[in-house]
Amino acid sequence: MTFIGRARDSLRHPSSGWAFALAMPGLFALAWEPARWLFNTWHAPAYASDGGLIAVVVAGLTAASVLSGPAERNYRTRRLAWVLFALTALLRLAGQVLAVHTIGALALVVDVGAIAMLLGVSRRPFALHPWVLAGLFALSLPLEHHGQRIPGHPLQVLAAVFSELTLAPFFPELIREGVLLTHPAMKLAVDLPCSGARGLGVFSSVALALWTCLRLSVPDALKLGAALIAGALFANAARIVALFVGGVNNLPVAEEPWHSALGAASLAIGSLPMLAIFRTAPRRRPWLDRHPRFFRPANRIVGRPPKSPNAIPWPAGVAVSVLGLAVASATPHPIDALPSTSERQLPATLGQFKGSEISLAEDEARYFAQWGGEADKRHYSDGTGAGHTALLVRTRSPLRHLHGPDLCLIGAGHSVTRMGVIPGALPKILYKSVAPDGNIWRVEASFVSDTGQRASSVSEVVWLWFEQPRTTWNLVERISPWSLCQEDAERCARFDRALFAGLDFVAPEHLANNAPPHS
Repeated sequence: MTFIGRARDSLRHPSSGWAFALAMPGLFALAWEPARWLFNTWHAPAYASDGGLIAVVVAGLTAASVLSGPAERNYRTRRLAWVLFALTALLRLAGQVLAVHTIGALALVVDVGAIAMLLGVSRRPFALHPWVLAGLFALSLPLEHHGQRIPGHPLQVLAAVFSELTLAPFFPELIREGVLLTHPAMKLAVDLPCSGARGLGVFSSVALALWTCLRLSVPDALKLGAALIAGALFANAARIVALFVGGVNNLPVAEEPWHSALGAASLAIGSLPMLAIFRTAPRRRPWLDRHPRFFRPANRIVGRPPKSPNAIPWPAGVAVSVLGLAVASATPHPIDALPSTSERQLPATLGQFKGSEISLAEDEARYFAQWGGEADKRHYSDGTGAGHTALLVRTRSPLRHLHGPDLCLIGAGHSVTRMGVIPGALPKILYKSVAPDGNIWRVEASFVSDTGQRASSVSEVVWLWFEQPRTTWNLVERISPWSLCQEDAERCARFDRALFAGLDFVAPEHLANNAPPHS
């Protein structure tokens, strides 16, 4: 039963029309917040998401299937779809109570599968698999953003290990320290964007789009999963090896367009095993043609139709509306919003650098007041030139509070380039940020826990936090004019030593001003 048919039935059955009219406020309330959040991720620069394009592809495939011809009615599928809608209401309730937008967005993925079932896309001439279609829509969520935050660090380590195994026979002096490849000629950090999460996302999008229209056997589906993982790992390792070899031989592989060309070439090679599996896959046939025992040859209707198959009682509409409004108005009780702790703050002075407090922006202050954690911001100057701005963020919920400074900078209209990780006793991530007014800023971020653990990415912080969830983590961010540290590197190193000594994180003599790796 299509939505057009249901609308036509509303005119024939007043009770059905009233039921849908009464249910609309609840249905709208259930979908509004997760849909609004998902739509914002599609065009928010901080997410850099291609989710909007994937959603358009899903809509186009669905429209092509619906327009290809009629579908046999299947009342079993219809009943299952409405059961799934009820289950997604519970998912949205969990997302609302925990204040995690991703949970509500995942409910939209289930909704897409249920809607595809109601539209009968698997029973039309241009047949689609409704749940593979829903899986494709799931990639419209900012999965790469979340992927870099959670499995990103293990993928970094895996990429570094594969690269080491490939390079070691040709470069015997190569040493791997975590995700850092060190050679007398150069240092290469396998940074978070090089973890392979992007390649895996690209391959998954192409594979699910093809699988929606083509039919794979169970063995072929298992081969496809293996090909996706192997292809993404190979593509990433090949790119890192090419960057390392090019850097050792003083080739401009870290510059554009060569940097992007290497990435595109490695992705193209890594996709070959996946495309080979689809090369012989047959086109998907309508589901009822492949399962004739499930329909009656006389009228091709599956399942026992209800006495009034198109009418829905109006109390059901009221119940749906009440449930939807109740879920949407549920009070959030996030489990990762913890009380603030003021055990450590930025010092008022750092030796010759005199500090002055900077108030947090209104939205920043409101965020920390709502979700816990705390932030402190100060400007430091020694009176001899441009000063440094320092930001300290402390939290015991890094999944909620910690992220790279590029997200806030991009949200403020900056054009941000991630320059890579600078290794050392306390690793730091270096960004080059161009403000809307044209000023260029050097932004450095370091992650350190109160127990002395150090990390070079949010993903590494998360994994260390999983091991010791009661640990407080700190983001220490430094902002200065880009030319300042280029012209007087020792002055910037002196400020770093004073800052971390004042925070009592690491001994000053261990904070050398290391040169950034070629990444």
